[in-house]
Amino acid sequence: LSRTEVARRVAVVPQALPAALPFTVAETVLMGRYPHAPERFFEGEADRARGREAMAQAGVLDLAPLPVATLSGGERQRVALARALCQEPRLLALDEPTAHLDLRYQAETVALLRRLRRAGGLAVLLVSHDLNLAAEAADRVLLLNDGRIERIGPPESVLDEATLARVYGCPVVVDKHPLTRRPTVQIVWPNP
Repeated sequence: LSRTEVARRVAVVPQALPAALPFTVAETVLMGRYPHAPERFFEGEADRARGREAMAQAGVLDLAPLPVATLSGGERQRVALARALCQEPRLLALDEPTAHLDLRYQAETVALLRRLRRAGGLAVLLVSHDLNLAAEAADRVLLLNDGRIERIGPPESVLDEATLARVYGCPVVVDKHPLTRRPTVQIVWPNP
């Protein structure tokens, strides 16, 4: 595959967008369209419509005219997601996508990723240190230990107390979420 073809098929959401980007939210999101027409700098109406749709999906449409430099870390994170969605990839790779988000936007992001994945045509690869997020968002979990694969499979088979205690070096309790029945992981805090 050419670089352009890879760029059309794979979108990456980094841990954080640089705070000093000299562009508006709308301009930043529309950068996701570049792989589809690298020979032209200005986007057409179809590109702008896709940008508005992506901003709406990520919950940042109302921020469109604002400079990215004025946004909070969580807002910049959602702009990065909108830019990736605007790209219309087949694979969406996200690095700690909820790291800067408060609870509401964490829940909205996970719900959006689930909807996109279930709609078909999009694979989601999510990297996270948040085991509870991984358990809720993923169909399959790959657990690393010192850079090597420790376990891979459904969250229920990967996230168990013995494995997690061995990998992380601290005791944990794994229970089931009362609503989703997915695993939840809690640290066993030492007594002072």
